[in-house]
Amino acid sequence: MRFASGAKFAILSFLCVMALAASMGFAISSLLTRSVEDWEWENTAALARREVERTGVDALLTAPRGVVAREASQREFARLLQGLPEVVRVKVWDRHATVLWSNEPRLIGQRFPDNDELNAALAARENAYERGSFSVLAEVYVPIFSKTTGQVIGVIEVYKSPLRLLATIQRGRLVAWSISLAGALVLYLVLFPLVRQVYGRHVREEALRAHTARLEAQRAALFQAEKVAAMGQLLAGVAHELNNPLSAIVGYTQLMLMRTDSGPMAEQLDRVAQSAQRCTRIMKNFLSLARRHLPQRQRVRLNALVEEAVELLAYPFRIDNVEVTCRLGKDLPQMWAEPHQLQQVLVNLLTNAHHAMRAAAQPRRIVLTTRYETATDRVVLTVADSGPGVPTDLQARIFEPFFATKSPGPGTGLGLSLCRGIVEGHGGALRLETTPGGGATFVAELPIGVAPTALEEAPVVEPMRSTVRKTILVVDDEPDVATLLAEALALDGHQVDTVHNGSDALERLRGRGYHLIFSDMKMPGMSGAEFYRTVAQNLPGVERRMIFVTGDSMNVTTRRFLEETGAASLGKPFGIDEIRRLVHAHPASIGEDAPDAPGTARS
Repeated sequence: MRFASGAKFAILSFLCVMALAASMGFAISSLLTRSVEDWEWENTAALARREVERTGVDALLTAPRGVVAREASQREFARLLQGLPEVVRVKVWDRHATVLWSNEPRLIGQRFPDNDELNAALAARENAYERGSFSVLAEVYVPIFSKTTGQVIGVIEVYKSPLRLLATIQRGRLVAWSISLAGALVLYLVLFPLVRQVYGRHVREEALRAHTARLEAQRAALFQAEKVAAMGQLLAGVAHELNNPLSAIVGYTQLMLMRTDSGPMAEQLDRVAQSAQRCTRIMKNFLSLARRHLPQRQRVRLNALVEEAVELLAYPFRIDNVEVTCRLGKDLPQMWAEPHQLQQVLVNLLTNAHHAMRAAAQPRRIVLTTRYETATDRVVLTVADSGPGVPTDLQARIFEPFFATKSPGPGTGLGLSLCRGIVEGHGGALRLETTPGGGATFVAELPIGVAPTALEEAPVVEPMRSTVRKTILVVDDEPDVATLLAEALALDGHQVDTVHNGSDALERLRGRGYHLIFSDMKMPGMSGAEFYRTVAQNLPGVERRMIFVTGDSMNVTTRRFLEETGAASLGKPFGIDEIRRLVHAHPASIGEDAPDAPGTARS
């Protein structure tokens, strides 16, 4: 049976008060019994000595044995019994432990030298006790002292049946127990409301502290989320500024490679192109990590995500001398998963391993392994590090929200909890394993997943059709990007006009028809979205020929606009082949040799 905390407190406090009352009742009743008994035995001893003196028994104790044995002496001993109330038996002992007289004649003349109580009385110590087998019979040894020498001359052994004393003790015990229990009950009734109030305040304070701790944790999580959002906005701005010159570097390098046959110049240009492509991948990874995405599953190659995560963290690994080894399985099937979430899991696991090894001695190693388990139809990812590992007492708590093993800092302890949530959200499992020889190994098991039926068939990439010359308008506020687009489109013989803002583009569209319009999304004065709506309102149908060039395709507003309009887009930085293929695949390019000029009708 389970009780509420208040009921538990009431029961425990009542039991404690009752236990205290029982202890007090036992102590008081024991003290009362001992005091009354001692008083009774002292009175009995005093009465016995008085009767010994009154009857002259003390003289008989010092008289010769022959004198004591006379019948007159025996009568004097008998008178002693008559003067002692409640006495049922009397023995008179001489100092040699011999019975001089007893109301049981068979004992007269016998000697009991092994009687410990008698020997104690002969040594001038009174001894009184109640026999266990006789609950109403008490035995008292009273030493008799000589008036002249003060020595013990004999002992009077008295057997009493103190009925009034025992009744008084019983009443005293009853009163003591009643007062103790009643007082405890009254004390409980008086103090309970006060203690309950104090206890309730303590409980409320504990609840308030716990609530405050939860609010602090939520505030920290919100602060972290705001930092991530701010970082995303900052990266978006930085990406927009960098993507324009990076587009020029990538594009012009490819153009120069197309115009250079071979030789040292071609090799150097190829290196520039590879470095530019690497910058492009890093920029996209940063944006992908910082941006929030609506969960949208697609076919994912886990090995590619692992390589992207390692490349993203390559610089801090290199600075701290962390060696990363990737042992990626070659037979991994594609997964149906959310790539951005899996990338977040990878980055978190790698970052945790990196932080764990900062204080560790070299060599510092991280080993990433992927493999496919045919028996379970799952992909297994392991991230093992050579750090100090996770203490045994913390291993069961590292996946709890807001729990962090690192020293206090700006982190919120949400990383591993979010990782487990993401993995379990995909139907998998994330666990910690202890690495032999030190370190920690995180193992993530992920199911392959099944794509919806409508997406089972892979899209067919059509070969690029023969070039059909088109008239194309390029709208971009960056002259280098606009010139690059114009030169790339001119490779296929297209006629290209360039303008640098939306107002000039509208003027061009009113005077001439274009097959396609390339427009930047972010431009001063009139943005790409505003340009699109203005064209749709003033030149209906022309907006379907627009292709947007953006360096921030992961921005929520940009993505929502592209999804709502269905407009094609080209991400910065872009390659020459991407431009050419997009032109050939655009619906407005298929089956159209020349567009109608504004204001004319088609026959």
